[in-house]
Amino acid sequence: MKSKVVAITLLASTTMIGYSSTSFANTCYEVSGSVYTENVTSSLQIGNMSLTLSDNSGPVFTETGSLVGNITGATGPATTILSHKARFPQGDSFVTEGDVAQLTGILDVDADHVPCAFSVYEKLTNIAKGTRFFKNVTSVDVTAIGSVSNCPNLNQNSFQLSGTLCVE
Repeated sequence: MKSKVVAITLLASTTMIGYSSTSFANTCYEVSGSVYTENVTSSLQIGNMSLTLSDNSGPVFTETGSLVGNITGATGPATTILSHKARFPQGDSFVTEGDVAQLTGILDVDADHVPCAFSVYEKLTNIAKGTRFFKNVTSVDVTAIGSVSNCPNLNQNSFQLSGTLCVE
C-alpha cells in the first residue's frame, strides 16, 4: 500500500512539474480597421471602431463596436496621452492605457484663423484589460493615422488602424 501511495505521489508530482514548465505560445494577428469619433468635451471622444484581426488564413475577428477615448495627460503642446475603451456586440472588449497621440500638421482653421483640425499619428502599445478574445493579450503594436477636428463645421475624428496584436 505504501509503495502505491509513493508511486501515485511521484506520478502526480511529475505531471505537475511537466504542466508548470509548459509554455503557452503566442498567436499574433495583423490588425486593420477604422475609427470614427466625435468630441463630446475637450478630453472625451465617443464613436465606433471597426476592427479586423487576421492570420495567414484570413480574418479571425471582424466586428464593429463602440469606442470611448479619454485624454489623460499631455507631454507637450502637440502630444497627448490617452486611454480607450472598446466594446463589441459579442461581448469582447478591451481597455488601452498610455496611448500617445502626436499632432503632425494643421488641416483647417476656424473663422478667427485659429487651428481647429489636425493630422495625427497615434501609437497604441498597452492593452491593460480585456475580455474574451482580448483577455490574454501579450503585446500590441498598433498605429492609428488620421485626423481630429473640433472645427465649428466638422466635429469628427477619423483614423485608419494597422499593426499587430498577440495573444496567449
